[in-house]
Amino acid sequence: MDETVQALADIVKMNTVNDHEGLVADYLERLFAAHGIESKKITYAPGRVSLVAEIGDGHGPLIGFDGHADTVALGDEAKWQTPALGATVQAGRLYGRGATDMKSGLLAGAFALIHLHDQRVPLHGTLRFMATVGEENGHLGAEQLVDLGYADDMQAVIVGEPSGADKRLLAQPTIQAMLNADAATAKKMAAANPTNEQHFIELAHKGSLTFTVRAQGVAAHSSMPQLGQNAIDMLMTYYQQQNAYFNRFKTTVNPVLGPTIPVVTLINGGEQINTVPGSAEMGVKIRTIPELRNDKIIADLQAIIDQCNAAGAHLSMDISSSFYPVHTPEDAPLVQLAKEVGERVLEQRLPYFGAPGGTDASSYIVKNEDMQIIVFGPGNITAHQVNEYVDLDMYQRFITLYEQLMTKLLA
Repeated sequence: MDETVQALADIVKMNTVNDHEGLVADYLERLFAAHGIESKKITYAPGRVSLVAEIGDGHGPLIGFDGHADTVALGDEAKWQTPALGATVQAGRLYGRGATDMKSGLLAGAFALIHLHDQRVPLHGTLRFMATVGEENGHLGAEQLVDLGYADDMQAVIVGEPSGADKRLLAQPTIQAMLNADAATAKKMAAANPTNEQHFIELAHKGSLTFTVRAQGVAAHSSMPQLGQNAIDMLMTYYQQQNAYFNRFKTTVNPVLGPTIPVVTLINGGEQINTVPGSAEMGVKIRTIPELRNDKIIADLQAIIDQCNAAGAHLSMDISSSFYPVHTPEDAPLVQLAKEVGERVLEQRLPYFGAPGGTDASSYIVKNEDMQIIVFGPGNITAHQVNEYVDLDMYQRFITLYEQLMTKLLA
């Protein structure tokens, strides 16, 4: 078996369902060491270890490559056609949890690093490879790397998350709508693509902000409400002002991602039907865009809470997570080079795409809002599904793609 495929099979067989990423870090450390590349392991928690490796002469820009070693749950293993951790190869595909999301992207980046190093390709700057933990549950490793300063001077990042789909899906109206293409155009695109997959360059994705607003009142008998303070009333007053706030930004739209999407997802309050509620809370999930970033939303909503409290309410906001949105313009050098190299190596037209979900990029962009970021890697929309697989031809094409792209970025 080819070395690149064997290594991918080896790590797909490792159970890293939101834990035990140290197994992958140890494997990568040995793999890099065999090629004379030093790496550093960074422990997040016992068994949860990220890894960083660098090549280049250091005299130029710092370019990052990001991939995560954790996976989502295996799912109903009885529904898998092959063992979920079997790394079974059939008809040019490697099946297994994490094959597409995103151990193939992680290994494609690793082997690009190895090949550039082994071939002594001159890189004027630094290529920083980052294998992270806990991306599927809070971007834990990326957040730690940012805290440790690994993103401080990065000008650009390639996130090797899956960016493709079986090209037969181009016949579906939903995919055509995403591409702003009619059926005839999509059919031509598929016909001109000699591979099994159609890929996209994801140059933008939404951020997310998750928080809870809590109201603290005073319980009392419902027959004597004047003796209490109604926490639900406080919360509803805030709720109406929050709605009014977001209504002001309905016309603030990102050209790729669309508008901010705020959703109240949970609400709870009161103790029983004949008692003035002494507490209430509301959970909110917001999908954010660069034009209305998380930090501005947080500051503005806190100002509303402060105004409500000044009028007699007792409200507080608890932020559970905040991941920033990402949007790199089409004319940015990283995007243009990825399109140039990618269309040649993958032998297909590469449309641009913006996604509603997030990646580790949300953590890195905090350090530099002008950081150029793309999400572009082997893999497809079988991520998180049973019978997840990666197309091995596409996996190996991406190794070549990354080598050529890095060479151009650090020329």
